[in-house]
Amino acid sequence: MKTGNVNYIMNLLDKPESINLEFKSKYSNIEVAKVVCSFLNRNGGHLIIGIEESQKIIGVKDAEKLAKKIQSYLYQEIVPEPVISVDIQTVKNKNLLVVAVRQGTNQPYIFDGAVYYRKGSTTTKADSRQLAQLIHNEAERNQRWEVKPAIEVEIEDINLNDIQECIKEIKKTERELEIPENPLQFLSKYSLYKNGDFTNAAVILFGKNPVQFFPQVRVRLSAFKTDKTGYKLLYDRIFDKNLFQSIIQITDFFDLAYGFSSSFNTNNWKRSDNALFPRLAIREAILNAFVHRDYSSFSGSIAINIYPDKLEISSFGNLPKGISIKSLAEDHMSIPVNPTIAHIFFLRKWIEKIGIGTVKMISNCKDLGYKAPIWKHRDGIVTVTFPDIVVPFNYNEGISEGISEGIDNLILIAQGEGISKGTSKGITHAVRNSLIDIVNLIVKKENIRASEIAKQLNKPYKTIERYIKTLRNIGAIEFIGSKRAGGYVITDKLQKKIRR
Repeated sequence: MKTGNVNYIMNLLDKPESINLEFKSKYSNIEVAKVVCSFLNRNGGHLIIGIEESQKIIGVKDAEKLAKKIQSYLYQEIVPEPVISVDIQTVKNKNLLVVAVRQGTNQPYIFDGAVYYRKGSTTTKADSRQLAQLIHNEAERNQRWEVKPAIEVEIEDINLNDIQECIKEIKKTERELEIPENPLQFLSKYSLYKNGDFTNAAVILFGKNPVQFFPQVRVRLSAFKTDKTGYKLLYDRIFDKNLFQSIIQITDFFDLAYGFSSSFNTNNWKRSDNALFPRLAIREAILNAFVHRDYSSFSGSIAINIYPDKLEISSFGNLPKGISIKSLAEDHMSIPVNPTIAHIFFLRKWIEKIGIGTVKMISNCKDLGYKAPIWKHRDGIVTVTFPDIVVPFNYNEGISEGISEGIDNLILIAQGEGISKGTSKGITHAVRNSLIDIVNLIVKKENIRASEIAKQLNKPYKTIERYIKTLRNIGAIEFIGSKRAGGYVITDKLQKKIRR
């Protein structure tokens, strides 16, 4: 449950009841569960509680308490577990509850021993023909790329720590009640591990090195000096980690480049004096690209291009079923291309609400004084353009300056705490500049190894090893991953100092 901080409710109230919208004046366990079950078995929908069919607003009392009660009841009584969120929206000083329901990924859904189905604006029990259609649809969904077995993948290829982190986050969100502690049981529950095989979705969500199996997971981020892609790049980087790690790294880039002090905070919706770019809108666009892209094509990719006067995020694939360019500016019930991946994002609250992501993007841009994003769909590629997001021309200079100050600060801290006195005392001006060069390289090419650093900087390997030891001693960098496949990254400690 979440109190709404984007007032999308008026968009819903302007519409009559339909196949994916229903109003209820009062809460009833049974009636609400039937409607939600019917939405799950069709294309999803919104149930608004606290409003009559005539659209007269009554409101609900103790909205927060009731929202938790609804969520708990629906999770317990509908099988399989539903994909829902319960949101509080305020109209004319009265609270309404909005139960947003995504189309179920495991149809048919059952409540009280019956399968409910949506026909027009009416909820009914499914007849034999409708039930057969649901089973047929489910069989078709099981042919999706994301649920197919990744036969060559072993447990050693999966990052169990990332799964544990995901489990912790989902438990905090309380979007589902019974979350297995065991990583394999967790994956099995959400169809990411079946019959002894990890699915393709499991690999790109939690793989240690997913690009080894699926090169299409790569994301390229480039900044151009002009509006033509053929000209010299100001910045160019490939992100090829699993989806969660790549998204965090990409949002970190924007925070470092444009000046925000924290990464991936979904709660900071309001205008801020230091908002230098529409952060939440860009994050939503990146999430949409990951959730809706077509991973079945090995030539598919995501490209993030920053030009002097705009930002473009392009993803290989098509708009979700039933969605047009025009409808993106309104609330809509999209059917994600990869519903299993979308469900994990949703449970983790990386997708905050159902069906209003693009509305939220437009609102965030307008609130911060930016033009609304523009979507295009052509030749199997969906592109969203942010007209006012300019190249951070001082990006490299600003980051280098931050690294210089950060390194100096860490050296002083090390000396003050008496850590490695011999090491920090022997840092000459020339050595300091070499340390900064190494960290600059690690920022641009994360997970780089010592041998590659020596090659890039044209310095002896033994010298680089000595400098790396110094950087590790003062807490500037760390080695992550296995000895064979891992590499160096900057620490959170240094990254915070760079952001300042």
